[in-house]
Amino acid sequence: MSPENGPRAVRYALLSSGANFSCEVMQGLIDRDFRPDLVVLPEYPPAARSAEPDLEIVAATPRRRLLALAGKIDIAYAPAARQRQCARLIRQSAIEFLLVACWPYLIDAAIIESAEKAALNLHPSLLPRFRGPDPVAQQLAAGEANFGVTLHQLNQRFDGGDIIAQAALRSPGLRPRRDIVEGHCARLGVELFIDAIGRYPDWKPISQSYQSGATD
Repeated sequence: MSPENGPRAVRYALLSSGANFSCEVMQGLIDRDFRPDLVVLPEYPPAARSAEPDLEIVAATPRRRLLALAGKIDIAYAPAARQRQCARLIRQSAIEFLLVACWPYLIDAAIIESAEKAALNLHPSLLPRFRGPDPVAQQLAAGEANFGVTLHQLNQRFDGGDIIAQAALRSPGLRPRRDIVEGHCARLGVELFIDAIGRYPDWKPISQSYQSGATD
């Protein structure tokens, strides 16, 4: 999708932990005028309980930057033990796509299936290399020179779903800093996501040869 055409209007939810990479993704989405309809947060102290007691989804106070970026976007709190209730909320909100950018636990199949069209994850490495919760730190520690980002489908394995798109950083610098790499990866990832939305359902997913190691 060319930038001048702008992103296609869809309803999507961003699942985000409030970590730097997820904040950079949110900033990139805002810069492209492609704000999510719902932001879902993991384990944070609740600020207010849902009006529906059986739903047990509550508003949350995430890291301040993410909350400030979210502005007036609806925010839901979804602890690991309440994923099925969160899936119900997502279905009720007629969410077409899920986009995950940093999440601390394995996402339940109920949430994955709650999206009307697809559930996707942005991972700041060129999968299948450097799976795991902190891939940029792993790459820096390993002296990796080839940074990048992967947009892949969610499944029941950490960072193991079929790849929709990848992009490599052109030049992260001779001594790249973590925050700079994450920022570049986030902006590239936002473009991958917007482009994928425009191409749906004409994707050609590439299966990963899943290995237990995080770096190979």
